[in-house]
Amino acid sequence: MLKFIRGKGQQPSAERQKLQRELFAFRKTVQHGFPNKPTSLAWDPALRLLAVGTASGAIKIFGKPGVEFYGQHSNHESAVTKIVFVPNEGRLVSLCDDNSLHLWEVNGSILEEVKEHSLEGKLKKISALCLESAREHLLLGTEGGNIYLLNLKTFNMSETIIYQDVVMQNVPEDYKINPGAVEAIAEQPGCPDKILIGYNRGLMVLWDRKAPGADQTYISSQQLESICWHKSGSRFTSSHNDGSYAVWDVGVGEKPLEEPNTIYGPFPCKAVTKFLWRQSKGDDYILFAGGMPRASYSDRHAITVQQGKKHVVFDFTSKIVDFFTIAIEGEDPEFGEPDTLIVLLEEELVAIDLLSEDWKMLSLPYLVSLHASAVTCSQHISNVPVQLWEDIISAGKKQVQDLYSSREWPITGGVILSEKENGKEDNNEEPEVTRNLLLTGHEDGTVRFWNASGIALQPLYKFASAGLFSGDEIGGDGSNGVADDDEEEWPPFRKVGTFDPYSDDPRLAVKKVVLCPLTGTLVVAGTAGSVIVAKIGSEQVEKEVKVTTMNVVSDRDGFVWKGHDQLTPRSGNISLPPGFQSSAILQLHPPAAVTALVLHSEWGLAAAGTAHGLALFDFVRHKGVLTKCTLNPNDLSGAGDAPISRRKSFKKSLRESFRRLRKGRSTRHADKRGTGTSPTAEKKRDGLEFVVEDDEGEEEEVMEKQDSIGGGDASTPSSAPLSPVEPKPVERQVEARPVDDGQGSMVRCLYFARTYIISVQSMTPTLWAGTNNGTVFVFTITVPGGQKRTEEDVSCQLGKEIQLKHRAPVISVSILDGASVPLPDPLEVERGLAKQVDTGTPHRVVICSEEQFKIFTLPSLKPFCKFKLTAHEGSRVRRVGFASFSTSRPDSSTQYTESCLLCLTNLGDCIVLSVPELRRQLNAAVIRREDINGISSLTFTKNGEAFYLHSSSELQRITLSASTITQPRCCLELPEGARPKATETDEEDMEDEDDDEEGDEEKGDEGKIEGRESAAPSPTAQEVQAIPPTVNGDTDHAEPIIQEPDEPKENGTEEDRHDMSALSVGDITIDSVKDHLMTSSEENRITEIKNERLEFSTRTETQSVVKTTVISSGTTVVNSTNSSNIAVVEPTSADGQPSSQTLNEISSRKAPLAKMEDLEIEITM
Repeated sequence: MLKFIRGKGQQPSAERQKLQRELFAFRKTVQHGFPNKPTSLAWDPALRLLAVGTASGAIKIFGKPGVEFYGQHSNHESAVTKIVFVPNEGRLVSLCDDNSLHLWEVNGSILEEVKEHSLEGKLKKISALCLESAREHLLLGTEGGNIYLLNLKTFNMSETIIYQDVVMQNVPEDYKINPGAVEAIAEQPGCPDKILIGYNRGLMVLWDRKAPGADQTYISSQQLESICWHKSGSRFTSSHNDGSYAVWDVGVGEKPLEEPNTIYGPFPCKAVTKFLWRQSKGDDYILFAGGMPRASYSDRHAITVQQGKKHVVFDFTSKIVDFFTIAIEGEDPEFGEPDTLIVLLEEELVAIDLLSEDWKMLSLPYLVSLHASAVTCSQHISNVPVQLWEDIISAGKKQVQDLYSSREWPITGGVILSEKENGKEDNNEEPEVTRNLLLTGHEDGTVRFWNASGIALQPLYKFASAGLFSGDEIGGDGSNGVADDDEEEWPPFRKVGTFDPYSDDPRLAVKKVVLCPLTGTLVVAGTAGSVIVAKIGSEQVEKEVKVTTMNVVSDRDGFVWKGHDQLTPRSGNISLPPGFQSSAILQLHPPAAVTALVLHSEWGLAAAGTAHGLALFDFVRHKGVLTKCTLNPNDLSGAGDAPISRRKSFKKSLRESFRRLRKGRSTRHADKRGTGTSPTAEKKRDGLEFVVEDDEGEEEEVMEKQDSIGGGDASTPSSAPLSPVEPKPVERQVEARPVDDGQGSMVRCLYFARTYIISVQSMTPTLWAGTNNGTVFVFTITVPGGQKRTEEDVSCQLGKEIQLKHRAPVISVSILDGASVPLPDPLEVERGLAKQVDTGTPHRVVICSEEQFKIFTLPSLKPFCKFKLTAHEGSRVRRVGFASFSTSRPDSSTQYTESCLLCLTNLGDCIVLSVPELRRQLNAAVIRREDINGISSLTFTKNGEAFYLHSSSELQRITLSASTITQPRCCLELPEGARPKATETDEEDMEDEDDDEEGDEEKGDEGKIEGRESAAPSPTAQEVQAIPPTVNGDTDHAEPIIQEPDEPKENGTEEDRHDMSALSVGDITIDSVKDHLMTSSEENRITEIKNERLEFSTRTETQSVVKTTVISSGTTVVNSTNSSNIAVVEPTSADGQPSSQTLNEISSRKAPLAKMEDLEIEITM
C-alpha cells in the first residue's frame, strides 16, 4: 500500500511530460513498394489517376510522384474485385467479393468511404460493371442475368431493372433457356441510351433503354470473355474462351463481319480474357490478354499488341490482373490513340511506351517491385554526401539506358501542397532537404539502392555480385526487355518486367550489407562465407579482384564442415562497370552464412562473424588480421555445423531436457537459499584480462570466466516478486542456459570503436563481438598511422571477455561518450557532420541482449544501470538502434535534441528508452506479433523512423518521432461543380460517420484513412488524444507513455512495468486494497453494492489515466466511469441512495489513514 502511495510522487514533471509529447509519437506514415496481392485496376483519364485494389480490401490511388491516397475497407478479408472511377469528380466505386459496393471520395488529403450498399442473394452476385456516360447511374450486371441501376447520388438502387426475361423475348429459343451470367456491359459510343449486353454463353444483345427493347442480337458459338466498341460505334469486338476474337457490325446479328480470328491457332488456345480496340491515325491498335497455344505456351502470361505489321507479345513473369491504355492528350480518353500501356500483374506494374519505336518499358517512379528478388536484409543511410549521391545516380542511369524509354511518366494527377504553396508547377523542382538511401540485399546476390528521401521509393542503382563468381549454376544478367535471338519465333515473345523470383544459386543470397557514405565503401556478405569490398567509381575498369581466404576454425583439428561449398571466384581480369567496383573478396572457411558484419573505412578494416567465429580483415593490404573461433572447445563432435547439418536423436533430446530441468530446479533452490559471490573485480591469467563483477547479487547478469563466480542472492530488490498481473513470459523463463547449446557460438553483433578500454588516459581502437551464448569479446587494435598504414600490418589481440550469466544472445553493443551520445561513425567528425566526441567524462558501453539492456562504465566496466525486459514483461529484443529526436521549443529558436535507444520486441512493440538512465519514453504496438517476417525485417533509422516488410513486396514506413514525419501532402484540384452536392441529410450522415470513426480507436484506418495528413499533431492536439494503441497497427499515431523517472538501476519503479499497452489499467482496485483497510462486514456490503451499481462509459479525451478510490466506513456505492478514467466509491445516505457529493467534494475529504474513513489514491499510468 505504501509503495503505491510513494509511487505517486515519482511521476515525471509536467515540463518533462510536455517535452515527451513534443519529442515522441508513433504513427504509420507511408507504404513503399508494390501492393500485396492486387486484384483490380482503374484509371481516371480526366484527373489522370491510377487506382489499385488488393485482396485485403485496401485501395491505393496514385497520381504524380508524391501524390498518394490510401483507403481500407472494413472487411479485411474481402478482396476488391472491381474499381470504377467517376471521372473528374475525385470519386470511385469499389466492388468487393462479398458483393458489397462502396463509394469513396478524395477530400483534401484523405480518401474516405462515404457510402455503402450491398446486394444479397446468389442471383444478385455482381459480375459486370458499367458507368453511364452521364455519370448518374452505375449499371450492375449479375449472375442471375438481370441488370440493376445504382444511383450514384443517393447510392441506392433505382427502381428501373433490366430483366433478363424481357431481353430474351427476341432471342432464338436455344438461348432463352439459360444465356448465363452478364459477362460484360458497354455503352454504345455516341448513343448513351443504348448498351451492349454480353452473356456468358456467347449471346450479345444491343438494348435500347429508351424504348425499351432489343435492337439487335448477336450469337457466338463460343463462351464470351469480353466486348469492346470501336470509336465509331458502328462496330465492336468480342473475345472468347477458345482464344479467338470476332468483329461485328451493329446492324448484322447473324454472324460477324469475318470469321472469328484465332491468331495463335489452329491448335487449341487459352481464353482471350480482355480485348481493347483503339483508333489511331495509322493502323488501329489491337491489344488483348491471353490467347496463347495451350500445348506449348499455356504457362505464359502474355499481352499481344498489334498495329498493322508491328506485332509484339509481351511476356510477363506473373499473372495478369488487368490493363488499360492512356490516350494521347487531346484524343478521346477511352478510344483515342494510346501513348502508354499500363499492365497490372500479381507481382509488379509494367508500363509500355507505345510512342517509342520499339515499345520500350517506362521507368516507374513508384509501385516498384521491392521483391523482384526476395529481400534478405536492409540498411538505411542518412545524409548521403552530394558527390556519392550523384555518382550512384549516374551509374544507375547507365545500367538502364537501353532498357527504359526516356519519356516522362504519364500519370500526373493531383497536386503536391508544398509545390502549390511555393507556386511551383514542375514536380521535379521540389527541393530535397536530405538525401537518404535504403539498401536492400536480395536472394540473387544483388544489392539495390533506393531513394528513400521522399514519399516514393525510387530505384537508383543495382550492385550485382554474381559476376564475381563462376560456376555452371551462375548465369549472367538476362537481357531484360530485348527480344530473343531467334527472330523467327512464333508467337513473337519479348520478356518485360523486372520480377524474377528465381535465383541461380542460393549461395549468392546477401545476408549483410554495410555502406560507408563518406568514403563510398560498400561491404556485402553472403550465404557462402564470402565478403565483398567495393568502392565507388565513375569509369569502367578492368582488373583482377584479389581473393583472401581466412580459416576461422584453424585451431580446431577435429572440425569437419558438412555444409555447402564456397562460391568459386573468377580468375583473371574482370570488367567492372561504373558504380561500386569490387576491390577485394574475403572468403571465410568454413563457408557458413555471415551473421554479423561491420566496417571501419577510416582504419581500412572489416570484420565478419559466422556460426563458428569471427575474422578481422585488412582490405587496404588484403591481409587477414585475426580469427577467433567461438566454438565450444569441449565439444568433440564439431558443434559448429549444428545449425546446418547435425541432428540429435529424439531419445538424446529427451534425456538432455530432463537433465536441464533437474539442473535448473536445483539451481533455483540454491539461489533461494543464497550463495556467496566472489568479490574479485578483476583477474589476469595468461596475459588476458577477465572481468568478474559482483553486481550485488543480481541474478540476471554477471561477468565471469568459467566458474569464477557464484550465484546471486535472491533477497535483493532485483528479484522481488512482480505485480499480481505480471504477464506470462511468451517464450520461456529467464534462466541460465546450457553451455553446450549448438548455436551458442554464433556471432550476433560486431562493433568498432575508439574508446577507453585500457585506461582513462588514452583511447584505444577496439572491436567488440557478441555471441549467441551471451559472451562479449573485446579486442584491442593497433592501426599504423600515416604512410605506415600501407607498409605495416595491423595487429589485434583479445583484451577482455565478458560473460552474461543467463547466456542470452548479445544482439548489440554500442558506446556512449561523456554526453551520453553514441560515438559518431568513422570520419563524421573530420567532415564536420558530427560533434567532437565528449571525453570530459568516462565513456559507457551499452550491451543489449535479447532479454535486457545493461550499461557499464569504461574502462572499469562497473555496472551503471540496466533495464530488464523479458523478466518483467515476457517479451524479447529483436532489433536495437539509436536515434536522435529533436523538437523546436516554442519559446525560443533553439532546437532541443535527445539521443535515445530504440528497441523492437518479438511481440512487435517498439520501445524508446532514454540514455543513460534507460527510462521508457514511448511504447507503441507497431507490428502484429504473428508477423514474423515483418519483425525480423525491421530497420531503424537515425532520425527515429523505421522500415519493415508489411508483406513480401511492401515496406511500411513508421515514425517514433513527433517531428520527423514522411507523409504525402497532396490533394486534388476538381473543376467547379464537378462533384454533385449532397443533401443536408447526407451531409449530416457523413458527419456522424466521421465522428464515429474518429472516436473508435479499434478501427484505425478502416473506412477512413488519415495517414495522409501532412504534419504531426500539435502538442495541444496531442494532449487530448487517447491512451496509446492496444491493437497492433490499428492507429495512425500514439502518444508517449509517461515514465516514472527515478531508480535507474532497474527499470525505474514498479509502475514502469504497467506502461505496456497490453496490460490492464485497473491493476489497483478496491478488491486489492480492502484487505488492509476493511472489516469483513464492510467488505460484504461493498461487494453486494458494487455488483449492483457498476457503470461504464467511454471517453478518449484525457491524456493521463487516473484511478481514484475513496473508501468510506458507511454504506458505499461503486461508480466506475471510464469517460474520466476515474473510479469512485461514493458514500450513500441511510435510505440507500447515493449522496450528491461531487468528485471535487470527495477529493477534498482526506482523513488520516488511522481513522480509515476516507482514502484517496491516484495512480498515473
